[in-house]
Amino acid sequence: MIQLKIDINEDALLIIERDFKGLYSGELGISSIPGGQSAANAALAKLDISGYANRRSQLYPKSARGATVLSPYIRHNILTLPQVYKAVSDALFKDKEKYQDELYWQEYARHLYARVGVRLFENLRYEVNATTQGDGWNRQMLCIDETVSELENDGWLVNQSRMWLASHWTVRSNKGWLHGQERMHQNLIDGSRAANLLGWQWTAGAGTGKAYGFAKWQVDKRAPGLCLKCSLKSDCPINEFPDEVKVVTVATLTSSAAAVG
Repeated sequence: MIQLKIDINEDALLIIERDFKGLYSGELGISSIPGGQSAANAALAKLDISGYANRRSQLYPKSARGATVLSPYIRHNILTLPQVYKAVSDALFKDKEKYQDELYWQEYARHLYARVGVRLFENLRYEVNATTQGDGWNRQMLCIDETVSELENDGWLVNQSRMWLASHWTVRSNKGWLHGQERMHQNLIDGSRAANLLGWQWTAGAGTGKAYGFAKWQVDKRAPGLCLKCSLKSDCPINEFPDEVKVVTVATLTSSAAAVG
């Protein structure tokens, strides 16, 4: 066995390009979110969810965000769900409830994936477009371009902006959610197959029968002032909410999928 010695004091991009050739794809980049146990411990030690209930979905300006950015550490089990759950036990009830609900969602996604396995790559309960290929993100829209750029550069997004991208890909552009979730997953440093698949199914309406509609209203609320900088501000493609689409149940439900609540 050949042992490769890596000098961690060298430039990180050089190390990846030279020593991990063939193990990555696309353009190299370094996320602003530090990795490793020490970084995770430091993030947990300064965890403060004051105002989380009101600010968890805020996107811009970034200084107004309430998201804790602990998901990469949780995804790779550097921090565990019970550990983080306990860390916020003394927070105000409204903030604690909202934050712990997010942890419950992660736990639910894991259990669902463990139960149905690769079935999660198919429409669970309702027939929606899963397979149409193509790019579902109109990057002429500043709200989409800013969000996709953050995904590509940092590998992480606030949950609200993940919903924007998933909704625009599926509901607005009518591209297959399976391809969209894969495109997002390839860039996420917290890329949980369970949570990402379930999130896209939920947004597209495959899980509940009702798709999440993305419109200018959400951008104005969660990223005030962003639309004023957009080249399409006078002809916004998402000025109104999309029409609701009636869906039908999947023809054959396995007993596991039928039990999904």
